[in-house]
Amino acid sequence: MGIDPRHRSMTSKKLWRGLLVGLAVTALVGTAGVSFAGTSLPERVTLPSPVSEPPAGESTAADPATELHLRVFLAGRDGAGRVSTALAVSDPDSAHYAHYLTPAQYRQRFGATPAQTAQVRDWLAGQGMTVTASTGHYLAADATVGQAAIAFGTEFRAYRIGTDKESYSQIVPVGDVSVPAGIGAAVAAVNGLTSFAWSGSERRSAVRQVPQAKQARTAATYPCSHYWGEHQVNIPTAYGRTTAPTEVCGYTPTQMRQAYGVQGSPYAGKGATVAIVLDGRSPTMEADANRFFAAHGVAGFKPGQYTENLPPDFDCSEWPDGDNPEEALDVETVHIIAPDAKVVFVSAGCAYGEYDFFDAHTRVVDDHLADVVSNSWPGIESDTSPAMITAWELILQQGAIEGIGMNFASGDYGDGSDDSLGRAKVPFPTSDPWATGVGGTSLAIGAGGKVLGEWGWGDTVTAITDAGYAGTPPGTFLMGSGGGLSTKIAQPAYQRGVVPDALASAGGTVPARRVVPDVSADAGTFWLIGYTAPGEPAPVEPGDPGPSDTDPEPGPPVYAERPVGGGTSGSSPLLAALEANAKQATGHALGFVNPALYKLAGTRALHDIGPVNPHHPPITAGVKYCNGDADAEPCLTTLGADLGLTVTPGFDDVTGLGTPTDSFVTAFRLF
Repeated sequence: MGIDPRHRSMTSKKLWRGLLVGLAVTALVGTAGVSFAGTSLPERVTLPSPVSEPPAGESTAADPATELHLRVFLAGRDGAGRVSTALAVSDPDSAHYAHYLTPAQYRQRFGATPAQTAQVRDWLAGQGMTVTASTGHYLAADATVGQAAIAFGTEFRAYRIGTDKESYSQIVPVGDVSVPAGIGAAVAAVNGLTSFAWSGSERRSAVRQVPQAKQARTAATYPCSHYWGEHQVNIPTAYGRTTAPTEVCGYTPTQMRQAYGVQGSPYAGKGATVAIVLDGRSPTMEADANRFFAAHGVAGFKPGQYTENLPPDFDCSEWPDGDNPEEALDVETVHIIAPDAKVVFVSAGCAYGEYDFFDAHTRVVDDHLADVVSNSWPGIESDTSPAMITAWELILQQGAIEGIGMNFASGDYGDGSDDSLGRAKVPFPTSDPWATGVGGTSLAIGAGGKVLGEWGWGDTVTAITDAGYAGTPPGTFLMGSGGGLSTKIAQPAYQRGVVPDALASAGGTVPARRVVPDVSADAGTFWLIGYTAPGEPAPVEPGDPGPSDTDPEPGPPVYAERPVGGGTSGSSPLLAALEANAKQATGHALGFVNPALYKLAGTRALHDIGPVNPHHPPITAGVKYCNGDADAEPCLTTLGADLGLTVTPGFDDVTGLGTPTDSFVTAFRLF
């Protein structure tokens, strides 16, 4: 979930879409797998709550005629065996390590039987509900609040939240949600038992007015550098220094390959497939990528090497240019690091419904579309219900059993407390114990592709003015690696003994919990990407926000090569590509990589990122989106200090275990 600061509005939009998917988290869970079942009532089985956070305040009885659109997720067979199998094939110490099942074998051993599906369907129909869809994972049904209250043994209340000018009614079940014991073994969770209705004044999106770009003191004063430190410029005194390196123009594919040990390596992802899961679809993606790589003298995609997997009834006609630069960033980044791997773009469509991203992942596991998946759209723990987490658990565990690793970006705003609520927020599914959370660093690549330095990603900025600085350096936090301590997921076994106890338990104040990210890669330093989008001019300076998606009537689609600070949307495909290379080197897919990854802690495979000296931190000067709401201007950027999170020796909540070295790809041969 990251893009450079000039695309902050787009990133916020992507987060909103992520929230629609119902991503977030639930009660503390065990380490062998997520179990949400509560205490069973006589002759009934209690299900995971469909409510993410219970509303507060006065309430009234909900209108029994209110319509609900439900998904009843099927538990399948042998839940305990599913969890133990997922652990066994993922644990290098197990005799069953990397002995993955095919989708057909998974369905035969753990999928719902036709009899179970029919049993649930008949029960729903018997309760007066209308079943509208049926898959191997769920049944969809339409019901009224009155029907649902009787069927699931609960009461519905309506809460009014907000003000007279803008408020909404939230209808939620209060108390336990349950089903008869006779079908309890077949039902994993029910989602959709909540309803929202807006009232008061019409909701409007805030449209940011983008001023004219400042032309003075930009390119001529701060020429961007083609490698770290190529240009040094004079700056007003900061941290005892009067010069600073300029912003990077954007690392080339060759520089990125050199930095990650791929250039000249025999392991370039041959035989592996990486899936990129996003919304939208750019119809020019493959042509754009090949044009971009040709311009840099490296091979593009061979025929059949890039494919797309679209949902039924796919329609992005109202958004014909895809999700660029996000889509291009993810697709091209994988090809930069794993040039021989296949890439499949798996679209969640453009409807932006609650389940679109979930359904995209069911296609990945049901058809084994890839060996590793990169996701750049995490939601938030506190906004996801236990019911939806249970559904995600089933898909993530199926992926692990089939040898499909699921990487999720950790977010781009530190601990997430820089909003109006000021509360730390951990991303989900990133924080799920069956997912790999990918954080970010800032990577300094010098002449010849040598890595000169790497710091935990956290950019703090202040504008450079004729009088000095707009604010005393470091200034204002801009963006940085997401992460932190889960509020609802217990510490998985693979983190024990590696994650500091004080970090996992918030200084001993809570039972040990999951901490993200697990690992990191470059997120804060620009690299080059080529893509087509409406009205995109070229060339541009690093950090220039360019046309905003709030600007009216954008120009016609134009191909441009841009420097993009990828955020953790860039670090996630970087890691996925390295895992593809490792499949070739190891001879098998890494699958759910976390158990093996944590066994590499402290080895040469991972570079431990240490803290910066706050009195002498790394800095850059140049054009950047640093003043919050306007355009790009000259800024001093102080690197290495994240929001609410801290880089320490060893595992930390900014970079996790650290970053892959040139030994990472072959390190999994040890297992």
